Amino acid sequence: MNRAMKVLAIAVLLVTLAGACVVLYGMNTLVPQAEQMTVSRIPASEAPEAFEALRVQLEEGTFSGRLYGETESLNAEDCWFETCTVRLHNRGFFPAEWISLDVVPVSSTDGGGEDVLQVADPGAYVLIAGSRGDLSATVLTTLPQGAQPRQVRVTCYVLGREITFEVTQTESLTGNGG
Repeated sequence: MNRAMKVLAIAVLLVTLAGACVVLYGMNTLVPQAEQMTVSRIPASEAPEAFEALRVQLEEGTFSGRLYGETESLNAEDCWFETCTVRLHNRGFFPAEWISLDVVPVSSTDGGGEDVLQVADPGAYVLIAGSRGDLSATVLTTLPQGAQPRQVRVTCYVLGREITFEVTQTESLTGNGG
């Protein structure tokens, strides 16, 4: 009987330690990890349909994205579409829901340009537990290429809790995020 109690006590201790490890891992992996961020850039003059659609939306007051700068005298030859894509990895046990990506607007210090607007993204994205996924946001900018590194803000909900973190364009993001 005494030996059985010792075995039972050791088993309960091991189960308790394993449970504590699982809870600690779950708490430390609530925030999705940003693994990579890429920025692609095309002149607005090479996407005239998209540029004209934005101009029409702005004129009619139906634009649903984010406005950052002056939109009155926009010219396709002076603008670029920059698309920021972030690869996220959800290492946690719970899905990250309602994920959104917002580009942090920048202006050049010498007055050489600025971010004008961010195109609306109607999606409500979910990254299930243990998965990876890409999320993109497009801005219309007048900044020269490479003026400043891009920074984006990722917002998501895990277990009903809002989580927000920023990702900056760098060579490698392994180990960053949150």
